[in-house]
Amino acid sequence: MKASKILFGIVLFLSAGSGAFAWASAAATSAVVLKDYSGAAAGLFNNMRTPAALIAGSIVPLGLLGSVPVVEGDDSRTRLLKRGNILVAIASVLSEIIAITYSTIAINKLAEIQYPATASVVELVINHHELAWIGTNIHFLGGMLGFGLLVGNKAFLNFGHRVGKVAACWGVAAFLQCLSIVNRGIAMGSGTLEETSARIASNLFTLTTRYIFLVLKKADGVLSIASIGIFGMSLVLLAKLLLTNPESATPKNKTA
Repeated sequence: MKASKILFGIVLFLSAGSGAFAWASAAATSAVVLKDYSGAAAGLFNNMRTPAALIAGSIVPLGLLGSVPVVEGDDSRTRLLKRGNILVAIASVLSEIIAITYSTIAINKLAEIQYPATASVVELVINHHELAWIGTNIHFLGGMLGFGLLVGNKAFLNFGHRVGKVAACWGVAAFLQCLSIVNRGIAMGSGTLEETSARIASNLFTLTTRYIFLVLKKADGVLSIASIGIFGMSLVLLAKLLLTNPESATPKNKTA
């Protein structure tokens, strides 16, 4: 009887010990480890910067150097496509340049400044470089989508309506598929597969609105305010261009 009591006590002790060990292991596993994620954050920005430079370099010969001027014999659709081609090319190149600028400055700051340790790379980016990160993504994606539209439009202008319609369908299909991929990626957020710890936006539209909000919020200098004002003026000029009679804007051939 006495031996059985001793054996029962040993079993209870081992059970309690294993339970305490399991609790301690679970607590250690669930504890958040703070680390320096500056290198990982710089890698994320560089993932955007390099492709942005490549796309910008490809747009220059395709949409700028190889642009087709509007001539007197063009119909209204051809005039619209030619004007749209040069405007989309310019906007796409400038968009990629802004993405490169955002990412380059962010990479430099991540190397120059010692940031506090964080639980994840996303926390570091959101806390200290949210505008740069969103701006890099928005402008990189905008330039890339514009590049895709230029490819289809170029085929339409160079090879006529029959080939152009096929190329245009491919370009629009690729454009929509890219938007779908981007929206799914944004909606996934970041964290683990079981739990999303951070989500900046739910799709490209809400990400764009967040970017516009941050740009306006942080426009506290003369240069940034002037940039916003000039961009607003360009939208007014663009509206006037679209509302102008195409015939009146067509260059006339001079005769001797």
